[in-house]
Amino acid sequence: MFSTQLVQVGLLLAAKAMTVAASKQCVEFDVPVPVIATNNFYTMPRVDSNIDAVQWALNFSVWDAPTNRSTGPNFINHTFNINAQLCVPLTKTDKSDILQIAVQGNGWDRRYWDVPIEAVEHSYVDAAISKGYPILMFDRIGTGKSELPNPYDDVQVAAEVEILAQLTSMVRNGTLLSSAKVVSTTDNATIPELNPEHIVHVGHSFGSVLITGLLIQHGDMSDAALLTGFLPNTHLGDVPVATFEHDFAPVHDPVRFGQFPSGYIVLTSENTLQKVYFTQDTLEPALLTYTEKIKQPEAVALYASSAQAYENPGPAFKGPVQLIAGEFDYVNCNGDCRGTYSVEGIKNSTFPAASNVTVYLQPNTGHALTVAKNSSAGFEVMFSYLDAHGF
Repeated sequence: MFSTQLVQVGLLLAAKAMTVAASKQCVEFDVPVPVIATNNFYTMPRVDSNIDAVQWALNFSVWDAPTNRSTGPNFINHTFNINAQLCVPLTKTDKSDILQIAVQGNGWDRRYWDVPIEAVEHSYVDAAISKGYPILMFDRIGTGKSELPNPYDDVQVAAEVEILAQLTSMVRNGTLLSSAKVVSTTDNATIPELNPEHIVHVGHSFGSVLITGLLIQHGDMSDAALLTGFLPNTHLGDVPVATFEHDFAPVHDPVRFGQFPSGYIVLTSENTLQKVYFTQDTLEPALLTYTEKIKQPEAVALYASSAQAYENPGPAFKGPVQLIAGEFDYVNCNGDCRGTYSVEGIKNSTFPAASNVTVYLQPNTGHALTVAKNSSAGFEVMFSYLDAHGF
């Protein structure tokens, strides 16, 4: 198990880490990702206005909300266009053959991982690069520059897990970049095709749920996992979605979100974002404003389909997994994660074949690690965990 000594070392090193912005080369690209998946058709209110958005949230939050909304399987056979970015260190390192694939949660695009405000403290990309890791990020469907599919029938967990599996497979077989159309590169640099020896999946919030789905259904695709903003515990599910105000995305901001169709909702304000992602002691107003600036709409079916991550188990995941939660994560633990979880229970129920399961609570932190004041200390704990397990 992960020792407290390693945690202490990570915290002590955090102040010294990444004193200079990481030197990296990055390539942005669009890649077609073929997906075969079994989604579901769900009964839920349509969202075509702000009034509809409130009613949708109430429909998922009331005490007698339906526990099974499925009306049958929805077979998906579609090639999704995914926008992604790969960043690699300028020089070869002892971590060059360990690729991190990062998956952000709902309400974000891949910019969650590369916060430009005090990047030395908040950019997970720069932190990973400074340790020698290459890192791949992508906009999930329905966000950023990736495809905007039907938010009722297409943007569901089953399809998103398969997108992640296909991207991972393309990396494994060395065809990701050769299948892609390059959008831009750092200084017109040429980045060679990836062929890493190991892959570490790194998640945030619902992105961690998707990675959990990958580990359950395609466990042989991942060598290790870091799951932030995700913690099975006795208070998970206590906070209903109606606690957080949502608007219909194209009405909320026609300039930013006018292209989004029926069924896409978005968090309304900095006040709402503060409730979801921050805790006061580590809240920096500029980071809250940044979160508002880059926030993304969410597809309504994601909320109905979360159980799909735990269905159809495949090859067992046998690597190490670290769960990293904010000590005062309102979304996960109704505000206080201390004493709410069992490591043994998490291992037995979700990762039974994992070589190691560890939980770390980041002090004075809410639901979003990269925009908390003490981000870099959490990054150091994560990298120390990987080092301790050979990655």
